[in-house]
Formats: sequence, C-alpha cells, structure tokens
Amino acid sequence: MTIVKTCSFAFLIGCLWAGSGKAQSLSFFANNQPQPVYEYGLQVMLPTGFGEAEFTFEAWILPDSSFPVGPAVPGTEGQRLNWSDADNEPYSSNDWWFEGNFLLDGHNNAVFESGTFSLQFYGGGRLRWLFGDGSIAGQGQVRSIGAFPAVSTPSLLDNQWHQVTLVRRWSGDDQAQLELWIDGVLVDSQISPVRTDMRQWWDVWTGFPENQEGWFWGVEKQAAIGLLEQYEDYKGLLDEVRLWSSAKSATEIITGFAAPVSGNEEGLIGHYPFAEGQGTTTVNTLSGGDVIDLLNGGGMIWSAQDVFGGLFQDGFEAFSVD
Repeated sequence: MTIVKTCSFAFLIGCLWAGSGKAQSLSFFANNQPQPVYEYGLQVMLPTGFGEAEFTFEAWILPDSSFPVGPAVPGTEGQRLNWSDADNEPYSSNDWWFEGNFLLDGHNNAVFESGTFSLQFYGGGRLRWLFGDGSIAGQGQVRSIGAFPAVSTPSLLDNQWHQVTLVRRWSGDDQAQLELWIDGVLVDSQISPVRTDMRQWWDVWTGFPENQEGWFWGVEKQAAIGLLEQYEDYKGLLDEVRLWSSAKSATEIITGFAAPVSGNEEGLIGHYPFAEGQGTTTVNTLSGGDVIDLLNGGGMIWSAQDVFGGLFQDGFEAFSVD
C-alpha cells in the first residue's frame, strides 16, 4: 500500500511562501578516485540545549537512486559507489553496523555508547538511527532504532523527498523511548533505561578521538580525515534540518511533518534551511552561531533544488509501512 500526501490549501500557501525566496539544499556525491576526497559538512557546535533532555530531530533527504544497491566491501569500487545491501541483525556481533552509508556520522569511535548520534543507510536504502546514551545495548554497544530485517520497511531509493524525524521522549518513571519516523509513519522505537544529558559529550566532545569531534554530514568521519582510505557514504540531497528541545507528540508528527516553520515555534532551537546557496558555511538561522562548515565540495555541494519547491511542483509520495 502506498500513501500519497496531497497538499491542503494551507499547506499550498506554506509551500508557495517557502519557495518564493532563495531556495537551496546541500548535495553530497560519490567520492573520486584514485585518491578519494570526501565532501562533507562538519558541525562541531550544536544548538544550546539540544540533547539535555527530551528532543526532536528533523531533516529532509532525497537519496540519489541512480547509484546501485550492492555489497560495500572495504577497498572495492562497490564501497565507494553502492548503497550497501548489508542487513546484519542488530547486536549480533561487535561490528554488526560497520557496513552502511553514513548520512550523518556522529560516532564516538573511542567508546561507541558514549555520545554517538548517527544516521545510516543499510539493506538497500533503508535508514536507521544509531545512538549512544551511555547505556549498554548489546554487542557493538551503540543503540539501533531501525526495522529489522530491512525488507520489513520500504527502501527510500525511489527518487522522492523523504522526511526523517527522530524523537527521544521520557517513558515511565526513568526510561526514554527512542523513535524513528519517516514521512509521518513510525518505523521503529526502542526503550532505553537511561535519561542521559547528552551535553556531557556534545558541549566539548568529551572522549571523542582527536579530529573526530562533532557531527560529520554526508560522510564517514574516519574516511573524511584520512584514517581510512574509503568508506561508504551518502549520495543525494539534504534540506531543512531542525532541532527541537522537546519531544513532539505523535499527533504533531503525523499532521505536521511536511509543514514549513516560521522560526518562532516553541522549542525550535536549530533551523538549517541551507538558503545561502554559496560559500563554505551554513548557519542556524535562529542563532547565527551554530555553523556547519562545508568542506572539500566547492560549489558542487550546493543544489538549486529545495524540498518545499519540489513538493509543491512535483507532488509528494510518502513512505508507508503496511
């Protein structure tokens, strides 16, 4: 079953408003050979308050479906070009998550469970959230929120924009529920026994290896800094990243995931619309201080496409779980 989202009148106005100004997104592409140079965004400063308690993370993505699905064997051309087809069972081994294309690599490669926050494609275009909140999840130690086996959810390699929402909300007396939503549909959730203030790591990246501090967008961080010769990474567009200091309700996500924001919403502390269209930095429009540095991409890292213009002009076919 496929769910098709149609714009209401209010949403059409929102789309027109969002598309009436300067519209851009970030574009990540396949890395060149023989000496791979990785284009990526480096975000060392996260908006103040994000991760202290409950939170919501949102982003729009358009993966490039022209690249094939296949094995991502280290050192091969397939690792550089393929969308990884690996679908290892979470916690089945210490390295169960090693194969997968990083949309966002926020791994603490010294102690995986201490501050990791990553988004990774696996199983031929499926997405999972890897999160280290200090609790021990099992072998590999980093928590995985994403359906298994991969075929239980549709691939996102369909040439459509998709919206990703990650939520940490308090559950019971002292637990946290971690949720992965795509296009307003809950894909997976997991209960963590802790309510860790993530800023103990993210304020100064305590315990992270040298030169690996922060979030690396569109790339695996060790490959980006030259510790690994190559690694599978993200190929496609990224737009409208938003960070909230509160956990959105299920109703808010289902009814509002596709709506633009004004910037005045309660709890919204980070908004990256990527509207600059040029240069080597992009900023949080709500503070101006939370910068993402754009490295090694030159002008190619900018795309003239934008999610709201695309939704309004071309329609929007939503992800669904049968």
